[in-house]
Amino acid sequence: MRLCKLLLASVGVTVLFGVLAWGAFARNFEVSNQRIRGIFTSIEYHLPGVSTRCAITLEGSLHTRTMTKVLGTLIGYITREDLGACTAGTATVLTSTLPWHVKYSGFLGTLPEISSIITHVIGSAWRVREAEGIACLATSTTTEPVIVNYHRETAGRVLTAAEIRGTIRTRFECLGIAGSFRSDRGALVGSPNGERVTLNLI
Repeated sequence: MRLCKLLLASVGVTVLFGVLAWGAFARNFEVSNQRIRGIFTSIEYHLPGVSTRCAITLEGSLHTRTMTKVLGTLIGYITREDLGACTAGTATVLTSTLPWHVKYSGFLGTLPEISSIITHVIGSAWRVREAEGIACLATSTTTEPVIVNYHRETAGRVLTAAEIRGTIRTRFECLGIAGSFRSDRGALVGSPNGERVTLNLI
């Protein structure tokens, strides 16, 4: 009986280390859909004396269904944006700057069951204005990126939602003052069919 218990314990430890080693050595992510749409009911941008709050929908594409876990790798583009109604101030997205670059920037959670993927969006540009105020231009760069967290349901491995955040300085017309922004948890689906998007480690 004691020998059986020892054997079962040994098998359990072996399986556990096998799972951990697989997670540690899995070099790639694999998604079920290369086109993704994020639907945000509110994204807020704050400057001293200036505050805007608008709805926005973003669509993007990944270069391939398989992505390497290498920081700074260009994995896709934001190809389309649809700015909705603003409940505070006004905003304009400079669509002439599309497509915006999306770079892999890490993950949260413990391998292999990670809880979110982090990306940096480079090249996005927008103007915000409070009522009768000065229009302030902000552009995301490698040093001041738009940060997007894609939340992952560990049980079903589904990318369920996304959040946008960051701090970016304005241009000269607003004296280079830094503004901060944050969105709600926007629904995340594959486009154009609206199906769920899963993410696996391979």
